[in-house]
Amino acid sequence: MASEKSSRFVILYASQTGNAEWIAKNIHQEASERGFVNECYVMEEIDKFDLSKENVLILVTSNTGDGDPPDNATKFFRFLRKIKSNTFLSHLKFTILGLGDTNYTNFNNTAKRLEKRMIDLGAAPFYNKGLADDAMGLETTVDPWIANLWPELVKVCVQKGKDNNNTQVENIIESVKTLSINGKTESNETSLPLETPNGQSVDKKMGIASGTKIMLDLSELAKVEQFTALPRIPTVICKIIKSNEERIINSPTLPTLINTPTPIVNTRLDAVRCLTHPEALKRTIHLELEIKDYREKLEFIPGDSFGIIAPNNEKLCLGILKTLEIDENEANQEISVESAEGTELPSHLRNAKSTSIIELLRYGVDLNSLPRKALLRLLAEYTTNEEEKKTLLFLCSKQGSVQFNLLREQVPTLLDLLITFPSSKPPLERLLDVLPPHQPRYYSIVNSPLVNRDLLHFAFNIVDYKTPVPYNVRKYGVCTPWLDNLSGYAKEINKRVPLTTDINIPIFMKPNSNEFAVPSDISRPIIMIGPGTGVAPFVGFIQHREQQIIAERKLNNIEKTFGEMWLFYGCRDIEKDYLYREELERFSENGFLKELLVVISRAPNAGLNGNPKYVQDLLRKRGQEIYELLDQKNAMIFVCGDAQGMAKGVNDALADILVEHGKIQKSDALKILTQWISDKRYLRDLWS
Repeated sequence: MASEKSSRFVILYASQTGNAEWIAKNIHQEASERGFVNECYVMEEIDKFDLSKENVLILVTSNTGDGDPPDNATKFFRFLRKIKSNTFLSHLKFTILGLGDTNYTNFNNTAKRLEKRMIDLGAAPFYNKGLADDAMGLETTVDPWIANLWPELVKVCVQKGKDNNNTQVENIIESVKTLSINGKTESNETSLPLETPNGQSVDKKMGIASGTKIMLDLSELAKVEQFTALPRIPTVICKIIKSNEERIINSPTLPTLINTPTPIVNTRLDAVRCLTHPEALKRTIHLELEIKDYREKLEFIPGDSFGIIAPNNEKLCLGILKTLEIDENEANQEISVESAEGTELPSHLRNAKSTSIIELLRYGVDLNSLPRKALLRLLAEYTTNEEEKKTLLFLCSKQGSVQFNLLREQVPTLLDLLITFPSSKPPLERLLDVLPPHQPRYYSIVNSPLVNRDLLHFAFNIVDYKTPVPYNVRKYGVCTPWLDNLSGYAKEINKRVPLTTDINIPIFMKPNSNEFAVPSDISRPIIMIGPGTGVAPFVGFIQHREQQIIAERKLNNIEKTFGEMWLFYGCRDIEKDYLYREELERFSENGFLKELLVVISRAPNAGLNGNPKYVQDLLRKRGQEIYELLDQKNAMIFVCGDAQGMAKGVNDALADILVEHGKIQKSDALKILTQWISDKRYLRDLWS
């Protein structure tokens, strides 16, 4: 009955990169248009809502790391953990939309944990949870989940105008999602109408990126009579307000719009070392940052990580300005970003005061991430060429889903989209409505403060690759090429080069919520698994333990028990990309590292006649000893590196070891590993 329905509902979101916030606020906006009274909050704003008084709740959450909650969900999870009554939420109905990535073993772990905790506290789901997979494209799950949400929501929540003008509201909304194509021309063309040069061209005279046209096969477009499942035209949120004074913002300091969980400090680039041979498949660089002026602000132990604030590529920013016809004076004039009436600014733009358009492009928004359909829908609204408009609508419709996925395979920048559809000239403030936030890049700390408290060491691969055939377009990362440029493009392997110039790198410490750090219990054995750059934090682990042992020996505590340390490391070529070889072999020779187990994946005999090829093969080969460390000595397991292949392989290998040597079923072994993850005994620092 209508009287049993709630008069309102609340949306709570937790977002690490902005996707969950974007989706939650779009649900909020569309729900309002449909006649539902609702409010939308980030989960950490627990003082703004009261779960004991709410009846209907929609939760939207992403994941960070290996299935951990986003930073802005920590307070909410802590609040739920403190509740002891299993009927505390018995009055509440809820649903959850999770944003995850199947490259990680703990796929959508945050949403699953949240659902379980809500049910444990007495809440009841009113609609099946959605688990979106970024590896397949979030919209594949998100769009139909939202479309099917409304008939379920109306069963538990009052919809204003249900008996009178609701049909009119529904028709207005649906008319946006389905468009007929008028003046359609017949064509049997199957070629690529938009020709694409290979690689990114650059206007060298102007120092401005020219972008790369996107390859599109529009042969199916000629057969389409109407577009369905079109996304809504993005809501107007942002307004750019120019300063009353003709002030120019051209400061070398970071803009105030950047939000970080801990204070930003400007560290000095002190030294660089190239860890790989010039012929290695990837270039790996080791950098040292001087932090002696920030000792109190930058306390750390090996395994901790920090964020770097790197700007978007300057040539890319200038290329976008040129394409949008924004001149230098306008780009540098002081502005503020404010919200349109009845809306709220995205969290990453709330501090965009006394800034400039060029600063927003450098530090405010992501210019390189895979485009959302909402961006294409927005571009279509500001396109004057009818064929370009049809193409954009096709790409974000159900009929163009295949081509949309092929477009994303090309990893286009915002500039690539603008030059592919040159008649689209959206105002920058409308682009701010749909572009995700610019993200800091995180790196693991390599060194121990017990060796040198004044320096912070870290390592990274230079992100420089080509998109798949037939595109063959060269793509670059944001942060690593920037760091490579600032440090002088070091090439000579393992030669430390001091840097005497005052080059500042803005960083901030990342709170260590998953406890991936060298354990304080020095008696506990540690099994470390880190191929490639995954070995970096473990250099610090061993370095730290070495200094602890030396200190104990000086105090004549020679009977003190130190847990043994095992390292499983893998690289492609022992001469070209064996990272930190000198340090690791010294640790092994001096006895601080009990076992240094190295596998070379491209060795002639790798994978043949029982010879290991990957770290998981080495684990199985030493299975009996690994089992004894785990079963008898309560060893901890640390895994660092690639989530897509290595982490899954290692997890399977550990499960096989428990099955073979523990004489248990595979299902039981997997449950044990899951429990160890929960108990912080099996810790993983992964990336895709």
